Amino acid sequence: MPRYLLFPVNDAKPKQTFFIRTPDGKTVSDFTASYDPDYPAFYAHVDVTRFGECSIVDGEGRVLPAEPSERLPKIGEIPGGTYLRPAVHFTTTLGWTNDPNGLVFADGIYHMFSQHNPMSTEWGNMTWGHAVSPDLLHWTDLGDVLFPDERGTMFSGSAVIDERNVAGFGKDAMLLFYTAAGDSSKMSAGVPFTQCLAYSTDGGESFTKYDKNPIIPHIVGANRDPKVQWSDELGKYTLSLYLDGCDYTVFTSDNLLDWTRFCDVRMPMDNECPDFYPFPAKDGVKWVFSGAHDTYIVGDLTKDGFVPSQEPLRYMIGPGPSYAAQTFSGTGKRRIKIAWDNVPAPGAVFHSQMGFPVEMFLHEVGGIWRLGSKLVPEIALLKKSRTDQLRIRKGVSFSRTGVSENRALLLSMEIEDGPFTLEVFGEAIAVDPEKNELRVGDVTAQLTYTGERNLLILADTLSLEMFADGGLIYVTRSILADRSKGVYLDGEQASLDLKIEELGL
Repeated sequence: MPRYLLFPVNDAKPKQTFFIRTPDGKTVSDFTASYDPDYPAFYAHVDVTRFGECSIVDGEGRVLPAEPSERLPKIGEIPGGTYLRPAVHFTTTLGWTNDPNGLVFADGIYHMFSQHNPMSTEWGNMTWGHAVSPDLLHWTDLGDVLFPDERGTMFSGSAVIDERNVAGFGKDAMLLFYTAAGDSSKMSAGVPFTQCLAYSTDGGESFTKYDKNPIIPHIVGANRDPKVQWSDELGKYTLSLYLDGCDYTVFTSDNLLDWTRFCDVRMPMDNECPDFYPFPAKDGVKWVFSGAHDTYIVGDLTKDGFVPSQEPLRYMIGPGPSYAAQTFSGTGKRRIKIAWDNVPAPGAVFHSQMGFPVEMFLHEVGGIWRLGSKLVPEIALLKKSRTDQLRIRKGVSFSRTGVSENRALLLSMEIEDGPFTLEVFGEAIAVDPEKNELRVGDVTAQLTYTGERNLLILADTLSLEMFADGGLIYVTRSILADRSKGVYLDGEQASLDLKIEELGL
């Protein structure tokens, strides 16, 4: 039997529900898609290995012709597959991507699962895609591993390596914790959201859903997005879960299977996708609890619960495409984070990218703990096709054009005086040291909390990522890069040192 059936898709057409059926007429799965055999934008690859012999049927019971395929295509093999692809950011081969899920490091490999719709460049049919990398830069898309079932489509979650075999699936089994989003497909009609588990005993090559799912039954509303983290303070695993409104809860477990509700957390102005992790601090260990919109609370984890040390703060400044960020499990003292960048790519065979990986840190400024981030040092492994080192002084402007289509720009600057405007790929970034302002689009942020005037910008096909004050200030923006415009700096009143690196894989 073939692994995939090819399904012609054109998102300009109306969506319909289709069914996968076995020869005896049993429906084993369903999905929504925009079927267009005459003018397909791309061919979705429907993984049917878990069903054996089967066919795709429309709502009227007609069997649709579907060609077999043994493998996923590579990006270069897809008509238009390279159109609008970022130079240094991960994108799925085909379809829609959102939240990063199950970020885990094991045996020298970074595993990144994510929300994936293989049938469209629009949201739906939530499935877990899987990609791996040896260095956080060069990713291989391995296809999908968790598929919708009778409990629902596969919403967000997390992963851990069971080093002590407390769950009983085998030492170093990879465990995926996910939300089964009931009532989000025909097969799961009327079923509530529950929390479930899948495991792998072959290093993430294949996964088996736990036969006693759900591990946490429905609590309220669309409760979802379980994040699992070990706690030395408790001597237990924690599982953070979004409930409803601005409310979250934390469970604990000794064996990763049986969970007891431990404490509740309220996150004003945030919802979804919790993350919960420790940081070394001058007085011991601080814990950070964050939500999908990058609101975070710093506090202490005690036997009585999570105790906030201060009021909630916001990590990303202003509206931007970055959302649902998660940190890796298994990276030791490094706290590495990846976010979903909801950046449109009109006319492309994919939607969205993953943000560039960053290493998080916690820094006390004026008695307040602030969360910051820096691009992972692995960025130094990227190929540099050109580097410019400049000293800009008042009355001197700078222009550089001719950036290659498959290259990103990394701009580093130490700012002495201003104001000035920097244009990158046609996007204007205004810096005013005297007013302590950084402005891009409709976002105005502080330039510094500590007095340090530095700015780092990573510019790619679909995004700008900006890190000021050593990474304590973070701003993102969705763009459609015009590489022909390169970089322009109006230096009439500016004094700064500027380094520009042209980067690629």
